[in-house]
Amino acid sequence: MIATSQPAAPALGAEATNTHIEALRVAAFAKFKPEYFWDGVVRETELAGTKWRIIASADIEDAEDTHFIDVVGKWTLSAETIIPPVDRTQILDLGSHDEISLSEASDSCCGGHAGEPAIDISRVRRVLVPKRKGKDPLLTEDVVVSRLPSGVYARFVPIVSDPAGIPFYYPNVHEYAFGYVEPEGEDGHCASTLVILVRELSPDSAVATAKQQAIWRDLIKRLFKWTATERFGYQKRVTLDVMVDYETYTSKYQELKARHSPYWVANWPEQTDARKFVYEDIAIASWIICLWEQSGTGRRQTFADLGCGNGLLVHLLAAEGYVGYGIDQCSRKVWSHYGQATDLRAQTLEPYSFVASVDWIIGNHADELVPWIPVIAAQSEASRPNFVVIPCCPHDFSGRKMTFTTAAGQSKYHAYAAYICDVAKRCGFEVEREYLRIPSTKNLALVGRRRAADVSQAEIDHMVQAGRQEFVARVPDSVKNELRRAKAQARKQAPTAAQQHLND
Repeated sequence: MIATSQPAAPALGAEATNTHIEALRVAAFAKFKPEYFWDGVVRETELAGTKWRIIASADIEDAEDTHFIDVVGKWTLSAETIIPPVDRTQILDLGSHDEISLSEASDSCCGGHAGEPAIDISRVRRVLVPKRKGKDPLLTEDVVVSRLPSGVYARFVPIVSDPAGIPFYYPNVHEYAFGYVEPEGEDGHCASTLVILVRELSPDSAVATAKQQAIWRDLIKRLFKWTATERFGYQKRVTLDVMVDYETYTSKYQELKARHSPYWVANWPEQTDARKFVYEDIAIASWIICLWEQSGTGRRQTFADLGCGNGLLVHLLAAEGYVGYGIDQCSRKVWSHYGQATDLRAQTLEPYSFVASVDWIIGNHADELVPWIPVIAAQSEASRPNFVVIPCCPHDFSGRKMTFTTAAGQSKYHAYAAYICDVAKRCGFEVEREYLRIPSTKNLALVGRRRAADVSQAEIDHMVQAGRQEFVARVPDSVKNELRRAKAQARKQAPTAAQQHLND
């Protein structure tokens, strides 16, 4: 078996987690016990002479109002953190900090009641810029954070003349609010409460559908988690948008999603989840295309996708004008739906002797082929291809599953990524890393597009020769299915044969 011991390597993104702090975070979030008020349950409260409906609440211990204010401040400047359809937040005005009444702090859609005095902690007017810029409107919104005798409240007020102008991604309400409600009395052991409140357009309009209720559940969960763990300090686990900037990627993703997703989500012939696979492969294709457009060669890149699976990534790249092919051990039902322009090949690959005459080799969750891809790129000297791999399940050069002894705070996935990086470096590549914006926890792309001068061809030859002796190709799924059917048939016939023996 080749190089299965783990090389010393710097931590990768999420590996750099402080395990003690992470344990404290987990313990704090374990206390999350929310309550929801719908399905016939209505709970109301009055603030500044105006009635609000409480949608959800959760008691919170060991968190101060300053932690709540800090969280709201981050969400105010980056609405996209909690509203996925929002692309970015544009700040128009940072208001002054004056003492005003809560009712006076609102826009025209709020009531004109005289309220109890409140300290205006912050007041921001912002614009929510949607990802679907051609379909969804911009939304101007006021965010007012105020301190009242009962606690701290952050109100989100859409600036619209007609509620019909509220975009689909925004709650269909006059306004909504997050609250940090302090316990009554002087008992320091009582927990404070986080609440979500709304001023509804009509009774039950904010919780009328399962989708609306799911949004409120997600918001109270995020609010509790961020507030409860704010005291431990923010610890960024991964760095996104390193090789491809966010706006370039998002623009390409929206373009490909609009062009390809409607058909494939509606006509996906496999048993797998269409939305998961279609959107994920569109995201990967978008990122790869953006990466290739940075090459500066002035021509379309060519590619080979090894272990291509359902072949959708190959099809998307081909549909966008890139020439390439995909290889997998067996075909899938969906292959016949792509048409002749998508080149997919059902064959068992012998990676130790395979050479690719392309610009890029792709390995998207390619399992046992992943450690081989840098080697294939290194020995394909005629075209000198680059590579991009997104590791998934850990395999070594023999094709067998790997086991790891991980360092403190290091996941098995990132230990495997470190192993692949070491293989690539031994093949002469400088490895770049990018965490992709895809709906998968296995989202780390390793890219080799620059070569070091001191590569050892003898080292590469050693890996190839040792791999030739050890590699065992996976048994194709079609063969496995035939064996299962044969065994099932044998089990059905066994009682019949025994009964015949007794009869004889």
